[in-house]
Amino acid sequence: MGFGTYGLPGYSVPEAIRLVAKTGFDSIELAAMPGYHGSPEKLTKPVRIEVRKLIEESGIKLGALMGFPRPDPSKMRENKDRMEKLLELNLNLSGKKKPPLIQSVLGGGRWDEKKTVFRDCLGPLVELASKAGTQLSIKPHRSHAMSRPEQAVWLIEQLNAKGKLSLTFDYSHFAFREMAVKKTVAIALPHTGYVVVKDAVRQQNGGIDFLLPGTAGGFPHAQVLKAFSRGGYHGEVCCEISSMVWRKKGYDPQAATKTCFRNMKRMFAEAEIERKP
Repeated sequence: MGFGTYGLPGYSVPEAIRLVAKTGFDSIELAAMPGYHGSPEKLTKPVRIEVRKLIEESGIKLGALMGFPRPDPSKMRENKDRMEKLLELNLNLSGKKKPPLIQSVLGGGRWDEKKTVFRDCLGPLVELASKAGTQLSIKPHRSHAMSRPEQAVWLIEQLNAKGKLSLTFDYSHFAFREMAVKKTVAIALPHTGYVVVKDAVRQQNGGIDFLLPGTAGGFPHAQVLKAFSRGGYHGEVCCEISSMVWRKKGYDPQAATKTCFRNMKRMFAEAEIERKP
């Protein structure tokens, strides 16, 4: 049961680790996009040593890094350099343990226009990560070109990259789109390497708001988690706090972290899932 530091703006990585561990989570995902506290340029070598030691002493696991370069034919060299820095950071923070995966969305546009671009740009990054012992994971996003599990599966199969490239499953991006839990999980399950949870609610104008997991009421988290567990998934389940939440005036990171932990414990219990150290 993990927590993503995307929801802790203004915190340093050591501060985030202390809060997440103290709250009771089993693992942590570091936001590593450019400019965020977990990005390679923010974490100097001395800080990386401190962070790795802190992770080990706190008893939590480094579950993932969030954010690798989005596919772009005009930035192949730049993206390769960025990926190399992320992979080095991943190895530095994981020490002798197997490096965690790095997960990301792929960006906007239309799927039919972007799918071959995604495939051709992702291939070299997947191979680079694989040589470093790291799996990449791609997350369908409701407002991006890749918005459905079957599209992520297409990319994985096109690249013949099962085991190197996986799917990050976040049902909040499928809710209110006539994508039933049972069928959506069945499509994603064989390729899923990471699960993310947060709530989604429909606005009166048809738009979607994201909320802290378990706060909207009626969202099928337990059904999703039970389907994955019974299907053989035993990996990370990470709470993501959307920028729709943390950018609001009065946002309290500590209170939000505690709410996520309390609600995720309930979800695990309802899904009859035992947390593993």
